[in-house]
Amino acid sequence: MTDSKKRDMNKSPDISSGNAPTGNRYQLRRAAGVCWLLDMEQPGIPYVKPVSMNEMGADIWELYAQGFTAEKIAEQLGRTYDVPVGQVKEDVYAFLEGLKAQGVVL
Repeated sequence: MTDSKKRDMNKSPDISSGNAPTGNRYQLRRAAGVCWLLDMEQPGIPYVKPVSMNEMGADIWELYAQGFTAEKIAEQLGRTYDVPVGQVKEDVYAFLEGLKAQGVVL
């Protein structure tokens, strides 16, 4: 493997790019007002717990999975929830960074 390919593999994804996760690796589940993001490709050992999130987090994930950029997600949710886009943008970036910190491949 060339050095440039090794460097590319080690780059962390740019959450602002709108690069949606491919395939069906992650599935969002909702039940009784709680939402979970499940990794359907985990090996099982060690077990990776589903990521719990609120409705806003679920909305962010669904838009991200459709290929929306963080900026576009903020615009959409700002309109939906009648919240200033700047405020929502901070929340969107924090949420996606939080997913990365929990091991979700973005």
